[in-house]
Amino acid sequence: MAMTMAINFNLNPFLNPNHMRLFQSTALELVVYGGANAGKSFSIADKLLLNGSIFQADRKIKTLVIRKTFPALRNTALDILISRAETFRLPFDLNKSEWSAQSNNQKFIFLSLNNKEDYQKLKSMTNVDYIWINEATEITENDYEECLRRLRGGEALFNQIIIDFNPISKFSWIYSRFFEKKIGEIETLRYTVFDNHPEYLKTENAKRYIARLEALKNHNQNAYKIYRLGEWGELEGNIFNWDVVPLPSIKFDEVFYGGDFGYSVDPAAVIRIYRKADEFWVEEVIYETGLTNQALGRQMKTRGVNADASIYFDSAEPKSIQELYEMGFNVKPSEKGPDSVRAGIDFLKSLTIHIVEGSENIIKEQKSYVWQQDKDGNKLPRPIEFNDHAMSAIRYGIYTHMKQGLVGVGTVDYDVRPY
Repeated sequence: MAMTMAINFNLNPFLNPNHMRLFQSTALELVVYGGANAGKSFSIADKLLLNGSIFQADRKIKTLVIRKTFPALRNTALDILISRAETFRLPFDLNKSEWSAQSNNQKFIFLSLNNKEDYQKLKSMTNVDYIWINEATEITENDYEECLRRLRGGEALFNQIIIDFNPISKFSWIYSRFFEKKIGEIETLRYTVFDNHPEYLKTENAKRYIARLEALKNHNQNAYKIYRLGEWGELEGNIFNWDVVPLPSIKFDEVFYGGDFGYSVDPAAVIRIYRKADEFWVEEVIYETGLTNQALGRQMKTRGVNADASIYFDSAEPKSIQELYEMGFNVKPSEKGPDSVRAGIDFLKSLTIHIVEGSENIIKEQKSYVWQQDKDGNKLPRPIEFNDHAMSAIRYGIYTHMKQGLVGVGTVDYDVRPY
């Protein structure tokens, strides 16, 4: 394919040579799956920018970028596209009123699939050249079919719908459709962490992350199979089974927060927790990688975290807690002690807890939050320490807040003024 736009620097160092087949594929349906931290989303973003804004810069290209909920979309696919456009020195003019972006002659449209209005907007789309569905296990097969119908084609040299996901369950419609029945004009590509960019694999962050993935082999074979090897598995022994509901329009007894610090490959998580008597609703507020403590504090202010409410973070990070405290937040250390993780889990299991709709990372983590196993597959009284940031934040918040409050959950309105 000939390049129709002059680029005054070499793009090759930024592109992942381990993902060349992904870049080259023109299959109508491209199924990209595999293990954790394989760099899939970055290369998909690169492919869309290369095809629509560079290789076909003389054509008007329309690209849909979709995830189940918009907050999750904004924090993943959209952020990645903004970052990669900057790396490639491409314009990326974001219009937040209609959530679209213009990059040369390519128009990106960002869309969630979470309500009737979203579906009506999807059905109105015409002349779509490319579609990227991020974390496709979150949507239904009917959603996918509707997206596929939108791929009618405008001026692009070829049309393509790309989906990406971790293969967490063979009961998924994705496994049935693409791997058993092999419906459609499809190409499937599997990647693992060792297919990430060679330069990234040299870093200390990568080495630490790979060590954690390898450790799964000793704690949960199914998790190892899914997240390290990128193979289809079936996680067993889910610790929680919380339902997903709209946030009710009621007067809550109190609202407080739980948080988990992250930075490089680990996301920072902040969860808003609503309590009414002995019932709780948990809502994702922040779930992002690459946040320094200062950046996390700014995001907390931007996302409406109540600085006066109690906010519980990991007590193993006293300096980070102090830094957020000095930014004006009522941050406190979580309850820690012998077997506090198991005690916290047992306490949460005794409560009625709901996930607020739109909290996709809480939903995703719940599905993979399972007990460790011994070499014979017997459950151990410890959760796997992987993809557990929202789960930890929820445990820090509810367990610490209630344990430090008065005895008798549901009989007393707890004092949420600063201690």
